[in-house]
Amino acid sequence: MTQRTDGPPRVLVVDGTGRGHALCRLFTRTDPDVTVYYGPGCDVVQEDRIVVADSIRVTEPETVLTFLDAHPVDFVFVSHIDGLSIGLVDALRAAGHRTIGPTREAALLEASKERGKRFCTDHGIPTAPYRAFTDPAGARAYIETLPYACVVKTDGLTPDGDGSVVCSSAEEALRAVDHFADESGDGFHVVVEQRLSGEEVSVFALLDGENALLLPTARDFKRTLEGDLGKNCDGMGSIAPHPSAGPDLDAEIRRTLLDPLVRGLAAEGLHFSGFLYIGAMITTDGLQVIELNARFGDSEAQVVLPGVSSDFTELCRAVLRRQLAGREIVSDGLVRCSVALTQGSLDPSDPEALPGWPFGAFASGQRVNGLDDVDPGEAAVYCANLRLGAGGQPVTSGGRVLHVVGSGSSLPEARARAYRGLERISFAGMRYRDDIGLTASREKALA
Repeated sequence: MTQRTDGPPRVLVVDGTGRGHALCRLFTRTDPDVTVYYGPGCDVVQEDRIVVADSIRVTEPETVLTFLDAHPVDFVFVSHIDGLSIGLVDALRAAGHRTIGPTREAALLEASKERGKRFCTDHGIPTAPYRAFTDPAGARAYIETLPYACVVKTDGLTPDGDGSVVCSSAEEALRAVDHFADESGDGFHVVVEQRLSGEEVSVFALLDGENALLLPTARDFKRTLEGDLGKNCDGMGSIAPHPSAGPDLDAEIRRTLLDPLVRGLAAEGLHFSGFLYIGAMITTDGLQVIELNARFGDSEAQVVLPGVSSDFTELCRAVLRRQLAGREIVSDGLVRCSVALTQGSLDPSDPEALPGWPFGAFASGQRVNGLDDVDPGEAAVYCANLRLGAGGQPVTSGGRVLHVVGSGSSLPEARARAYRGLERISFAGMRYRDDIGLTASREKALA
């Protein structure tokens, strides 16, 4: 183990998403001295004091250890669930590296839907009634007895965030079970829970193992199509703060969700540091947990983290010392709107063309134009599935390509800036939702 003890701070962020890009910028924006290694990162990110470490693989701890042998850092921040779920934090700590992130056992709160639900019920955290099944016949029989609509979730991680099917009828739920059974083979494992009604809210906190600091809330738009229609995916955009944000909501979050969760972690001996995400629903019966995640949301990170003005390097040092108690996270109070640009079909009129993300296969490698034309005073761009191609030109390399974020004193202003910014960008098959934030505005008006 080689670890730095003096000189300007250096940290390693293990991620490669738009969330990871936002986290790197949080470090460099709030600490003028820090250098951030970003691995595997994105080679389109060529910014002052962000150094891409493309030799790192999030699910191969030996690549991280090899990198750290050659590039000593003050600490490592692991924020990718694929790495967390295979025990990357455990491996780095075993090698003597100071590391922020939940252990493999703690990350199971996200990596297993049943584990997360059981944790909530065991520790008095409100969540919808549920049952877990490892055989399709049992799940089908249970669904046919339910007097209410349900949600069917595959237990483990899914590559595109489409492991949750929100159903309006028993027939739809039975089709979801059949779909997961076909995809899982002998590894069928689903959770069936009551469908909740209300207003979704994304809750975030920074944990040190004993204490938790609450960050601004956000609203994520997970559905693929305008009007919040279509299947769930990793997310098509976000806004922050949440339209219902305020002292009353924060107090309820702390009392009913966050404090019991921190107590539950301690009671079970789970070692959790870093960011926690609670997906919740504001219902007529109060807050109800939809899901727990062991890292920041993506694309919520792109609308929450840019507003944080606290020195994040110093906050991380406090996390490592378990001294977050008494500290606070200062935010600039601006409203932000993030819109995801995705790799859609190259020709939607052609039935033989690849359908595009997240509907199916897509043709990556499309040249992205206009990134340098986005006015940084108008909107910020966060890179995700984007790589340098031949000749050094950026090309698409996955489903969600990048995120464009506008900020302002109001949601309409933030939305307008985000959409004006993305008009500068183009690539073959570019697709995005044109109503991010609008449905939230309507919900707030009707409340």
